Amino acid sequence: MKNRLGAVVGGQVIALLIVCVASTFIALVSFGGIAGVAMATSPNEVFNYVAPFTCPNGTVDYQEHHASYNRPGENQITVECVAADGTREDITFASIGYSMLGIYLACFLPMCIPGGVIAIFAPTLFLRRSKKQDSA
Repeated sequence: MKNRLGAVVGGQVIALLIVCVASTFIALVSFGGIAGVAMATSPNEVFNYVAPFTCPNGTVDYQEHHASYNRPGENQITVECVAADGTREDITFASIGYSMLGIYLACFLPMCIPGGVIAIFAPTLFLRRSKKQDSA
């Protein structure tokens, strides 16, 4: 009995490792494109979504600057935290970082949690099946 229990726990650990590694790889490959498209199509919404982390005591001011000496030109964004007293702090890098972290978790968790549940219960199902075959 101890041998089977060890095999089940070992199988669960190996399955969890496989699921987590696969989920991590898929999320790392896909989240950059998703985050880039999200920030390009609706930057106000994305930066206001992470405002409680980047600017807890103020409001977020998003500005986009377009410099064009010849077409198509260049775009530059600036995200600033405007405090109640009117001081401004540049939080562009932090806003992009928190946005990418949130989108990474949105890509990683839906794959990892159901896969982890399956990885935990699948070895016990195989144990039950092998137990029925041994007794027959």
